Amino acid sequence: MAESSADHYPWRWKFADAVEDLWLLHRGKFLGLLLLGLLGIGVAGYFAFDNESSDVTVTDSSVGDGENETHDGGATDETDDEGPIGSGADVSVTPTTSRSSTSTTSTSSTTTSTTTSTTTTSTTTTTLPEVSARAPESPEQLAATPPGAIADLGVDTVTLVGGLPTDSTADEVLQLTSSVFEGFTVIDEQIVDASFPPPTTVLFRLSAPDLFGYNRNDVNEAYLPLIDRIAAAMIADDTLTVDVTGHTDSEGPAGGNQALSERRAQAAADRLIAKDVAASRITVAGRGEDQPIASNATEEGRLANRRVEFGLNP
Repeated sequence: MAESSADHYPWRWKFADAVEDLWLLHRGKFLGLLLLGLLGIGVAGYFAFDNESSDVTVTDSSVGDGENETHDGGATDETDDEGPIGSGADVSVTPTTSRSSTSTTSTSSTTTSTTTSTTTTSTTTTTLPEVSARAPESPEQLAATPPGAIADLGVDTVTLVGGLPTDSTADEVLQLTSSVFEGFTVIDEQIVDASFPPPTTVLFRLSAPDLFGYNRNDVNEAYLPLIDRIAAAMIADDTLTVDVTGHTDSEGPAGGNQALSERRAQAAADRLIAKDVAASRITVAGRGEDQPIASNATEEGRLANRRVEFGLNP
């Protein structure tokens, strides 16, 4: 009976016993082989995934050509044509994917764009107004300057003073004065400022300490040649007229000074008439002590106020 039971020991049990013996004896080797197999599968999977990337070849064409893209995906060919301004590129893309017996095609599109930027430079030129050489040097000088074209007459010099709106007006006054008093030294001290009104006359002012005696109206003979110059200018240009105005200082009664100023103006007008200037072209007036050009508080100022003026009207 014992031999009979041994002969009937199943093969599957024998196989299981053999496997168990192998596992117990060589399980370290089995685990090592298993780990190596898993590592090999991982490396194979990495390279299989990396092979899905496409090999791209880009060739730049000359400037001005269109942009051509060619996709080679096995049985499928696509061509895109674009023509950006000023540049182009021929792009050939050949993607290849290998995984067992399966082929996958990946399409990549590359676009080259050139942007032309135009920069415009704007230059702004600021022109500052030209400053006149006759401009006032200070607000005080501007305030002290009488308006108008005024020429102070001396024995052999003429000094131009007064305020005028423009240089051109001042130049005209200078030119007229130089022509009337040719050969005289003309000193230009005119002030130019836009606040002054345009003049309506050129005022030749005859004022000297010895021009008139005290309470006298006869003109000192030393200054008669100056009046003669004005007469000559009026004869040369018969369109000119003249306003002759007499003045006094503040000494004495105002009524007496008014009458004296009128007599002084008439004496100067008579000299013009004596030089052949028609009386119809002459206007005579007296202003008494009302329009001083200097302070009547000093002797010097009072002498300056005893004067006669010739307003020459073009």
